[in-house]
This record gives sequence, structure tokens and C-alpha cells, in this order.
Amino acid sequence: MDITKPVTGAEASNAAKAYEKGMQEKQDQNPMEATRFFEYVRNNFPYSQYAALAQLAIADIAYERDDWTQAANQYQEFVKGHPSHPKADYAAFRVGLAYFNDRPSDLFLLPPSYEKDLSPVRQALEALNRFVNGFPKSDYLPKARALIADAREILASHERYVAEFYWKREQWRGAAGRYMALADTFGDLHGGKVHGDSLWRAAEAYGNAKDLGDQRKVLQRLVQEAPQDPRRAQAEAMLKKIPANAPVTSPTDPKPQLQSPAPPSDPAARKPIPLQPPAEAPADQ
Repeated sequence: MDITKPVTGAEASNAAKAYEKGMQEKQDQNPMEATRFFEYVRNNFPYSQYAALAQLAIADIAYERDDWTQAANQYQEFVKGHPSHPKADYAAFRVGLAYFNDRPSDLFLLPPSYEKDLSPVRQALEALNRFVNGFPKSDYLPKARALIADAREILASHERYVAEFYWKREQWRGAAGRYMALADTFGDLHGGKVHGDSLWRAAEAYGNAKDLGDQRKVLQRLVQEAPQDPRRAQAEAMLKKIPANAPVTSPTDPKPQLQSPAPPSDPAARKPIPLQPPAEAPADQ
């Protein structure tokens, strides 16, 4: 259907009628015809209240067609253009929801989602955090917070997966860097258990790499920041054996690129799976 076909009749000179016609077509499951009327309203009545509503309807059509990227872009454009509109919170929430819906699937016989590209989940988390900060009284707040929790769990699983990727290859510094990132970014998950677990694994990795200064620094953090961790006494005992002047060799924030091989269970291919940059380069790479 040609969405550029001219609009005629009563709708041609009346924004309300053209918008209502678009909504009727949308309700009748004619998204292209509906889009034709909504675009007509936007282009010919830009200062009408229906122009904003038409823009929002176009975003909704993209969302209903599972065109997540287009929907997110349209909703974001609406928020930028109409930040005080009564529907601005709805659109801002839908930005995050659209990105979240675009996340990798956990379908049976496929690698778990945390092994795949999680860019949509990161975009969803950013958008949802913006929504929470920008619309603290919105009715969508509970749903947004639930999605934020889900997104953070997915991203934490990915961070743990990459840390284990390094660990299994005895690339200790890469593993340690990832566990430190896990502790610092997602340490509050599971009642704070992720914080203590990640610091402990990072300390173990630095120990395996013979980086005693870095191990000492991480163990000190564990004792101070996770006092209820069951390994605190063990960490304190280890600290007594590490010289106080042991050199710290970990750089501040090195982020080289890394690709890990596709898991053997992946039936699609054996091509590398792109990962986020590790917190630090593997010592033996």
C-alpha cells in the first residue's frame, strides 16, 4: 500500500478527522493505511494537538509489529519533542520496553541469552533508568523497576559468563577484572551476595596470577565491604600472609577488545561471539 497516496474527503482539511480515520484503520488491523493518515496529520497539521498523537500512534504501530528498534526510536523522538505531554511518560517507558523486547531469546537448543550480544538489554537499562529519573510519579514506575531488575540480572549473568570464559583458559587477570566489574556494578544483587562472591573470585584469580598486591587489595575490600561474607575469616588469614608492600600491577581501566569462540552447543556456526571489552587484558594473552 502506498502511504504517500493523497488524503481526500473530509479528512484532507481536518486534523481531527484524519487522526480518527487513522485510529480506525489501526483498530481494523490496517497498519499501513493507518500510517498514511497519521503521517498526513503530522505533515499537514504540525501545530495541531493531533500531530503529537499521530506520532505516538506511529510508534505504537511499530511496537505492535515487533519492530522494536523503530518503535524505540519513534517513542524517543516523541519524548524529545513533547517532554511535557501527558503521554510523555508512556512513551519514555515504551522506549525501554521496546529495547528489552529486542533482547536475545532463551529458546530451547540455543545458547542462553547471556552468551549473546546484549546491546538491546543495555539500551533498555539506560532508557528505563532515564524514565525512572524523569517520571518518578508515573503509573508505569513499578513495571519499569521490575524490568530494570530483570535487565540487571541478565547483564550480570553475561559478566559472569565472560569471567568464567577467562577463568577456564587460565587468563587470570582477565577473569579478575571481570569479577571486579561484576562486584562493582551488580554487587547488590541477591541481597549483596554477588558482591562478596565476585570479590572472592577476583582475589583467587589474582592469586593464581601471582599478583599478590592486587590480591591483597581485593581481599581488603572483601573484609571491609562484605563483613558478613562467610569467607571473611579466610580472607583475613590470607591478608596476614601477603606482604603489605606487595606491588599492585593492575592498570586503572584497560579495555582491549576480545572475542570468545561460540559454544560447541551452538548449532548455528563456529564464528566468534562478540563480547564486551574485558576489564583488563589476560596476563598470558
